[in-house]
Amino acid sequence: MKIVFLYYYYKEKIKSKNRVEFPPLGMLYVCATLEAIGQDVEVFYFDENTPSIEFPKADIYAYSISSSVSYPLYISLAPQLRDNATLHIAGNTHATIFPKQVMDEMNLDAVFCGAGEETITRWIKGGCRERGIIVGGLLENLDIPFPARHLIPDKYIYMENRVGGKSKKSISMISSRGCVFNCKFCAIQNRGKVAFRSLNDIDREVNFILRQYPQCDGITLLDETFTLNAMHAVGVSEIFNKYKLRWECNSRIDTLNKTIINALSESYCAEIRIGIETGSQKLLNSMKKGFLIEQTYETFKALKRAGVQVKIYLMHGYPGEDMSTTSETIRFLHKMRKYIDRISLYRFTPLPGSPIYEETFLNKQEWSEYSIYNDNVRWWGTKKEQEVLNTSYQMLK
Repeated sequence: MKIVFLYYYYKEKIKSKNRVEFPPLGMLYVCATLEAIGQDVEVFYFDENTPSIEFPKADIYAYSISSSVSYPLYISLAPQLRDNATLHIAGNTHATIFPKQVMDEMNLDAVFCGAGEETITRWIKGGCRERGIIVGGLLENLDIPFPARHLIPDKYIYMENRVGGKSKKSISMISSRGCVFNCKFCAIQNRGKVAFRSLNDIDREVNFILRQYPQCDGITLLDETFTLNAMHAVGVSEIFNKYKLRWECNSRIDTLNKTIINALSESYCAEIRIGIETGSQKLLNSMKKGFLIEQTYETFKALKRAGVQVKIYLMHGYPGEDMSTTSETIRFLHKMRKYIDRISLYRFTPLPGSPIYEETFLNKQEWSEYSIYNDNVRWWGTKKEQEVLNTSYQMLK
């Protein structure tokens, strides 16, 4: 059967115009799994300016709804594309969070929630007869076909300004899926458990990437918390060291230790990215981040001694933010600035699927507002509190 995955290439609110967004690896994993069982798979990138006449014909349309901000376009397109395919299905993040709404509003045959590799394969092999919401859990064995990167143009695979902000043509991959932490602002759906790829499978993919994409000058690991398992982190570090390949990863303060830091230092790790979010312990506790701000001090110093570049993520405007909490963050930055190489500052957005999104005091907005790059939405509190947030944000910025 001909299966076309429809993917909205969202770029309107990306800050840097010359940065390509991360390729949709989850979707490309599903595509690769379907190719492995003999299906004819295509990926069609589109945006708000793509006319419906350009969409290809297929037996199955698979709408990959990766973000809530893109959902309105999928709704408007679905009726226009009804005759382009016999069956219409959907998956990815927004469909997993709001399956019934997506099913009803887009008039779909099936919506796949969670990891789709097993569920959609079973659905295809069963003759595509099952209808409704089809739920899959965390895929425990991640030694599966590599993402079908060949289905999208190289310009969407190679990324600039990653890997410590210095890469020209870096490529993304994962070594694990899932997260065991409970941060209230996070919308990850694989919460509570983590699955790890085997080191041999990771080595095979790095080797494959370097042969298939010879211009690759670095790897961005997209694991939620790469340093969760020390043995795994050290093993992956050794693989990158073997290929003399620059790379970067995500981490948490409370998962780093001397063994991991040494492995990063010895393996061309260009940057470690850590979500500090705020310098206020009160807000950290409210967010359920699960660590003390004091834990950052020695860890940052150890990373600096090891020569590992540190990038931190800060979030301003979480419920409870005021002038005093912003001042605490500013004091934290003054104290730690010499140990921090880069900072990304975002305004708080209650991401659909996150615990904080369900809090009733949040002011609900249109889907088009749900972007971390939108600076002017009042998500909570009074207009006066919003004015304080805007003033304190400018102080931090």
